[in-house]
Amino acid sequence: MSDVKSQKRRYQSDLRKAQAAETREAMLTAADDLFRRRGWVAATIADIAAASRVSKETVYAVFRNKKAVLRELIVRAVRGTDPKTPLIQQEATRSIAKEADQARQIELFAAGIAKVLERVAPLMDVARAAAETDQAMAKLYEELQRGRLNNLEWFANALARTGPLRDNMDPGAAGRIIWRLASPDLFMLIRNVEGASQETYVDWLATSLKLLLLTR
Repeated sequence: MSDVKSQKRRYQSDLRKAQAAETREAMLTAADDLFRRRGWVAATIADIAAASRVSKETVYAVFRNKKAVLRELIVRAVRGTDPKTPLIQQEATRSIAKEADQARQIELFAAGIAKVLERVAPLMDVARAAAETDQAMAKLYEELQRGRLNNLEWFANALARTGPLRDNMDPGAAGRIIWRLASPDLFMLIRNVEGASQETYVDWLATSLKLLLLTR
């Protein structure tokens, strides 16, 4: 009898976890849509709760505040289909380090980061706008930019291990160049304002990085 009760408790526990995960996902999906369409100020916790069919208290209980919701959405957007694995640990990123040709490394990087930026740039723009008037969001935006720089310095180091960089540039300086060129702001300018295609952006980024970073 005790084994039956234990199995029932485990089943009930697993069911509650599954329901909690489903509720969390619904809130994140609703928040993602609201942030992208309305921006930081107009996308309220009440709106997120209503769109995901939960109470405001549930949203606060799970995320504490709106800043935490946006932060998680940005992290998930960066990581893509593997949300539990940091970007630089994912196989597609690690394959760049295994490539022996620097030009090809840059081409792979440009294609990969373009996909990341397509997902995350609108959310980073929400964070940037919020940072102008909200001190907590300003700190988050700085944190996110430091994270971007760390990821891009990883690529710069991978590039430097394959061969020399232009004018004996160190990976730190190279990382800064990549950080500037592969920025969400510049991506949105090229794609949304200029109206360039994703393929055009990838070609431009790869060509620019080769000219600025490589010796040949």
